Amino acid sequence: MGKNGFKAVIAFLLMICIIGGSVAVPAYAEELVVNGTAPEVEVTYSVDDNIATVYVDAYSEVGIKSIVYLNGSITSVDNEVWDTDGIDITENPTFIVEESCNLSFRVTDNNGNMTTKKVHVSIDMKAVWISYLEFKSTGYTKTEFTKQIQTMFDNVVTMGMNAVIVHVRPFGDAMYKSKYFPWSKYCSGTQGVNPGFDPLQIMVAEAHSRGLEFHAWLNPYRVTTGTTDVTKLAANNPARKWLTDKDTSNDRNVLSFNGNLYYNPASVTVRNLIRNGVKEIVTNYDVDGIHFDDYFYPTLGSNYKNLFDAPEYQKYVTDCQSKGTKKILSIADWRRRNVNWLIKNIYNDIKKIDSEVVYGISPGGFLDTLQMDDRYYTDIKTWMSKPGYVDYICPQIYWSFGHKTYPFGKTVDRWSSLLKTDSVDLYIGIPVYKAGSNEEPEFKNNVNILVDMVEYCQNSGSTAGYMFYRYDYFNNKATKKAVELLIEKLNE
Repeated sequence: MGKNGFKAVIAFLLMICIIGGSVAVPAYAEELVVNGTAPEVEVTYSVDDNIATVYVDAYSEVGIKSIVYLNGSITSVDNEVWDTDGIDITENPTFIVEESCNLSFRVTDNNGNMTTKKVHVSIDMKAVWISYLEFKSTGYTKTEFTKQIQTMFDNVVTMGMNAVIVHVRPFGDAMYKSKYFPWSKYCSGTQGVNPGFDPLQIMVAEAHSRGLEFHAWLNPYRVTTGTTDVTKLAANNPARKWLTDKDTSNDRNVLSFNGNLYYNPASVTVRNLIRNGVKEIVTNYDVDGIHFDDYFYPTLGSNYKNLFDAPEYQKYVTDCQSKGTKKILSIADWRRRNVNWLIKNIYNDIKKIDSEVVYGISPGGFLDTLQMDDRYYTDIKTWMSKPGYVDYICPQIYWSFGHKTYPFGKTVDRWSSLLKTDSVDLYIGIPVYKAGSNEEPEFKNNVNILVDMVEYCQNSGSTAGYMFYRYDYFNNKATKKAVELLIEKLNE
C-alpha cells in the first residue's frame, strides 16, 4: 500500500445511471485503512429547477464517525484542508448546490478508517446564442438597447434557458468600454463611436436579475469579412493602426486572406492583445464565462504550407536550425501550437482574476475536418484531455440523425469519446435554425427533431448541457412547431 499506507482505487468507473431523477456520479476514491476496511461511500444527486440536491450514503460495520465535504478536487485523505475548510454533514448528509461544480468528500469510521471521493455535479447548461446578427448595425439609444435586452432575456427565461452566450466582440471591436478595441457599430452605429452607455454592463445586470448566467462571446482573430479596406475600420482600431502607421515591422500582425482580414495567430503581440481584451472583461464585468466560437485559422486549402503566416513559420524553422533543435514542428503542428499558447494563457489569465469564471470554446462539429492540416488548427484532443485549457467544449453538431457523414447521435458519441478529463464539460450545440428547413429531410419532416437531440444527449450520460443556435430562430415561422416542443421539453 506504499509507505503512507494509502491505497488508491477507482470507484464507480464512469458510470452514470438515472433512476427516479437521481444521478450516481462518477467518483474517484482514495482509502486509508487503519483497522478493518474503509467505509463504503456513494454520492448521488438530483436536479430540479436548476438546483442539485446532493445525497451522501456512507456505511461501515463499526459505524460512521464523520462526513465532511469541500468545494474543489481533493482526494488525499490527510490533506490539512479537510480540517480547515471541510463542512461537516454527518448529521444530515444532504445539501444543495446551484451550479455545476467539483465536490470532494471524506468519510471516517469509528476505527479511523477513511475514504475520500471526488465527484462532479452537473446541472445541465441550457443556453442560447445571441449573435451580433440580433443587433442593429445602425446603433441604439440606451433606452432602446435596454428595452431590447429586457425583452430578449425575458423570452430566454420563458424558453427554459439558464444562460445566454452573447456576442461582445464579433469583429475585433467591443460592445463595452475597452482600452484595446474600438466601440462596435452594433451598439453605436459606427465603429469607434461611443454610444453613450455601456451595453455589456446592461446585459450582465439584466441577465443576473433573471437568474441567467452571462457568457461573453468573442471572435479572437476575425477583423473583417468581405473587405480588406482598412479605412472602413475605426481610427483607433489596432488593425488599422498597424497597417497604416510608418512602422513596417508590425504590418504582419494583420493578415489578408480570401477577402477578409485576420489577426495573425503567430504574432506574440496579437496574442497579448487578445489576452488583454479578455482580462479587461473579466476584471471589469461580472461575467460568468468567456466564450470563443469556431473562427480560428481560416481554411487555407491545398497550398496551406505557403500561405497566411508561412513567413513566420519559416523564421521559426530557421531559428530552430540555428539552435540545433532536433525536433522541428510541421507547419500544421506549429499552427496548432500557436492556438494552444493563446488558449492556455487565456485560461490562466481568467483563473488568476476570478477562478469562478469559466472559459469555453465552441468548435465546428465536423471532427475529421477539424483535424485536417489545412484549416482551423484547433487542437481539440489536447483541450479535452488535459486540464488547464478550457472548462468546456461545445461542438456545433448541426446535422440530423440520418446525415451520411456526421449523423447527430454518432457524432455526439465521437465527441464524448475524446473527453479524457473530468475538468472539462461537454455541451452540445444544437441547430434550432435548421428546424423546418429543407436542408435535410429529417429537419423538414420531424417536428420532434430538436427534442430528440436533447433527449439523446441526456441519455448519453456524457454531456452536461446544450447551447442553441440562435435566438432569432426561436421566433421563426419555419421553426415554430419544433421550437414549441423544445420549449416544452426544456421546461419540464
